Amino acid sequence: MKKIIIPILTLLSLNVVAQQQPGVIRLTADKLHARVREWPYPINGITVPTNAPALLWPGTNGKNMVTPMESGSEVPEDPNIGNVRYKVVLASDKDFKNDLTESEEQRWAVYPLHKALKPGKWYWKYGYALKGAKQWSWSPTYNFVVDGKYASEKVSPPVNEVLKRNQGAHPLLWDMNRIGDDFYRNNLENPEAKKFIAFAEKLMKEPLPTEKPQRIIDTTGKNNREKKIIIERMYHGFGDAVGTPVRNLCIAYQLTRDKRFILDAKRRALNIAKMDPNGLATGDDFTSGAVLEALGWFYDAGYAFLDQQEKELFKNIITTRAKRVYDHLPNRFELHVSDNHVWQITLRNLAIATVAVVNEVPEAKEWLTYMYEVWSARFPVLGTTDGGWHEGNGYFRVNFKSIIYLSQMFGDFSGVDYFKLPWMQNLPYYMLYTHPNNAASTAIGDMWENIPDVVKGEAWFADALTFRMNNPYLNWYVNAIKTSHPDYFRGTDDYLLFRLLNYKPDRKLPVLSPEKLPKSRDFADVGVVAMHEDLANADKTLSSYLFSSPFGSSGHGHASQNAFTINYKGKVLFGGSGYYSNFSDKHNLLYYRSSKAYNTILADSLNQKIGEEGYGWIPRAITGQHIQYALGDASKAYGEIKSEFWLDRFKQINLVPNKANGYGESGVTLYRRHMLQLEGGYILLYDELEANKAVKWTTQFHAPYYTIEAQPTNNTNEQHFALKTDLGNVNAAVFANSTLGLNVHNKFYETAVNWNKVTNDEGKIKDFVD
Repeated sequence: MKKIIIPILTLLSLNVVAQQQPGVIRLTADKLHARVREWPYPINGITVPTNAPALLWPGTNGKNMVTPMESGSEVPEDPNIGNVRYKVVLASDKDFKNDLTESEEQRWAVYPLHKALKPGKWYWKYGYALKGAKQWSWSPTYNFVVDGKYASEKVSPPVNEVLKRNQGAHPLLWDMNRIGDDFYRNNLENPEAKKFIAFAEKLMKEPLPTEKPQRIIDTTGKNNREKKIIIERMYHGFGDAVGTPVRNLCIAYQLTRDKRFILDAKRRALNIAKMDPNGLATGDDFTSGAVLEALGWFYDAGYAFLDQQEKELFKNIITTRAKRVYDHLPNRFELHVSDNHVWQITLRNLAIATVAVVNEVPEAKEWLTYMYEVWSARFPVLGTTDGGWHEGNGYFRVNFKSIIYLSQMFGDFSGVDYFKLPWMQNLPYYMLYTHPNNAASTAIGDMWENIPDVVKGEAWFADALTFRMNNPYLNWYVNAIKTSHPDYFRGTDDYLLFRLLNYKPDRKLPVLSPEKLPKSRDFADVGVVAMHEDLANADKTLSSYLFSSPFGSSGHGHASQNAFTINYKGKVLFGGSGYYSNFSDKHNLLYYRSSKAYNTILADSLNQKIGEEGYGWIPRAITGQHIQYALGDASKAYGEIKSEFWLDRFKQINLVPNKANGYGESGVTLYRRHMLQLEGGYILLYDELEANKAVKWTTQFHAPYYTIEAQPTNNTNEQHFALKTDLGNVNAAVFANSTLGLNVHNKFYETAVNWNKVTNDEGKIKDFVD
């Protein structure tokens, strides 16, 4: 069996002056991505990577910046937050006389330029005032540069053209009033369409749903906060359970024009329209959003089958549920690095419902305007251009449906192919390098433990992308998944409509094996370097990953800067540990989300900061035939937690992020980790460490599925251990220029308890074992 030897060299260097080190770039910013926007963009003469950038600036309530909020938090108390109006001016000279653009008043703090700018320097500023006020406050003047090489890029049209395109008769969704006949004819002989129609026939025989929990969970002995979370958990998925059949029956009608399908969709839509929007079953953001989308689907597809009274019923309940989402968005949502629930799900729900009623509900034009402008300015929110996603592959999946369907929808409106964005074009490589077929993923971020292999949602998403992308490596990846997991592709999944919309009977997909691709790829925007011995056969060979994220540990990301993962024969040898039980319970905050759960370094047993302030970055990476190399810098990752959001999360469960709980100032001033994967199964780590005081450094090795065994040594400056596996021999050595100790154990710093009865991807309650 192949022998994997992992020597780890750690250099502790307390007296080096970093500024004297040649070739070392030191970042000094408190954060690189603010939780809520704190600075305008683009500024300081930066050259923008487009001919029509979006102008972004910090929000205000007329006096101060907007208070940070997160999906599910309370409505801001300051009534002026919703009453602020903004204006933008742009010109090619600092006196704002030439090529002047002046916006109308708007409620939100983004302004995408829907026109190409000529090459050269441009100047802009924004102003704000309370609604009805005549006095405007103006920002300083900012400037940026447009490079001539982007001159021929296609630009998204202004919103008035988008609204005009939606002025036709129902059905408006997916451009059906224009392409409906083609959609019907094109899929007449589509085997997948025929299979789906047979599925819809059975669906009509299902009973009408009632408002009841999806699962029963005992709340005995739980505190009020835990009870609230558990009750939400009991109804989690109810909205999809009642809403998805409505959508499916509408699709079946558009495929067949058989009225039985749309009439049964009507029966079901009327049933859920009468459900209490404030009740337990459909009251939270996810369940209400799913119901909202289903109502929009039927109102649009079944409009001709409604009488006037029924139309009023649907319009009223759609408006009620839509306003509950939209009223919390302007001057808040667009300012967040990522308001997860909205980007993941409810923005899609709202968009579908909005298009359905855009010509009948006056407010809907503002809703659509806002969503189109924010989408144009901010997508993709947790990546930039390299195809990566900050939160890791486990939670990336929650965004897949919105990425696919909102890209399709806004493309229908604008004529822009969002699948050709640089981030989209690089996305297949992120999937291929960070989650190869038949292999584990990067073992980082919330819910990483739920994807020991490529799971259904990832397979469906990758397959959907092949319908709009011309990437032979993506086609190879999907073919490999279909060969390994043919049972995944049943034809009734959530991406069916997308495949039907883009179906071509004679579709021929070119395929290229990734064997000739570089063995490593640097996704520096999100701080991941993926290194492979054989990318085409990652399930049989060695893969490793180094992480250091410019986003810090925001959202569903973790305090795992300069952590590494090592996978062999598709299994995680060294990676993260712990379980996603809840976004911020004790196990999550004291262990799973913290540095203690990762293969990185603690200073005096203290974690890195949770929040955007605890960031890292990838200064450089190199790929070759025999050597793969990456450098991570986590020098800014340590210290006391500064994020008010995360401090509040500790407070909610009566915890203090002090040294007793593993948080606080440790004095770290430098942490650079060099990682090499060498031919023949060797991995080398070389750590540069500095602090402004004497520090006990702890370098951690987590083997979440295997057992570590210490090995004897006579040298106090080195330690050796082995990993007991069924895969081969794994040996490691650690060297330092000071005395080393070794401690091996199998206990979490904070016990993992599945009090919320969370399940894996197959719906089975997860067993939280040491």
